[in-house]
Amino acid sequence: MEKPVFSQTLQTLRKEKKVTQEQLANHLGVSAQAVSKWENGSYPEGDLIPAIAEFFKVSIDYLYGKGGKAMSTEEAVFKSLRDNCIKEFEETQNPRKHEGLADTVRKIHWAVQNAPWVNNEEYYNPPCYGIDSPKMSSVFVDESSYSYMGLREDNNFYVWLKQDEEKDIFEKLLSDPERICDVFKIMSDKDNMRILTYLYSLSSGEFAGADTIAKALKLSKEKVDKTLNEIVSKIGYQYGQNAPFKTVKIVEDEKEKTAYGTDPVFGGLFMAITMMIKEYADTPSGFQMMICNKEKSWVDRKKINKQ
Repeated sequence: MEKPVFSQTLQTLRKEKKVTQEQLANHLGVSAQAVSKWENGSYPEGDLIPAIAEFFKVSIDYLYGKGGKAMSTEEAVFKSLRDNCIKEFEETQNPRKHEGLADTVRKIHWAVQNAPWVNNEEYYNPPCYGIDSPKMSSVFVDESSYSYMGLREDNNFYVWLKQDEEKDIFEKLLSDPERICDVFKIMSDKDNMRILTYLYSLSSGEFAGADTIAKALKLSKEKVDKTLNEIVSKIGYQYGQNAPFKTVKIVEDEKEKTAYGTDPVFGGLFMAITMMIKEYADTPSGFQMMICNKEKSWVDRKKINKQ
């Protein structure tokens, strides 16, 4: 005799979620034998049906073979963003620009910022203040995660960190900062920043030699050569081709020279680093929404000393 749809669906959902009959039973406050009977043809008490649907994140109708399976939050966000991309491309025929997607992602970031603020019962669109307004931001921090969102035109960025105490991520990051210091040493020089900025003014596939950069910035050839050598030797190049900066050899007047360019994949990191440093040094006037539920330090001194 074929099992009822409910029994088949329940068993399938349980196996998909990789929980045992006993685990499901404990969650519902019943015996494992009761769950076994449900999967073999019987039905639970009516007041347990909503709890079962909630546990598996499906509708009650789905349990009885009616209607589609409810999507998880992540699946719903993915589908919405994907549909957004497809629709925008169909309208603009431009695969290089997704303004609608960018606006939607910003709204999702704002939803993440506001969700822990339980007094907010309904979502509302994020503010974006003009550059002449006081600088405003939003922050949420507890012992598990940290999120920061700029709310003015010139600090329109978002950062999220997950703090896992067992993996000592931050302790390992800061215990040997040589690579980090290499980058900061380069960026701490104003002329070096001008050279970096010039490199990021090049489009994908464009390259410039030291002579060209020196002339454009009115710097000495020696200074530009020194900075370019530091950049390509200390930023990213331990991984070879996956580096923020590219070089090509060109022949000019029977002499071989090097020209420099950037990988657009890493350009956003440079802009993000620069924007976050500026935010760190020039803090906002206030917060649109701030939740701080963190008591522990960001790094453990004992673990740092052991590294």
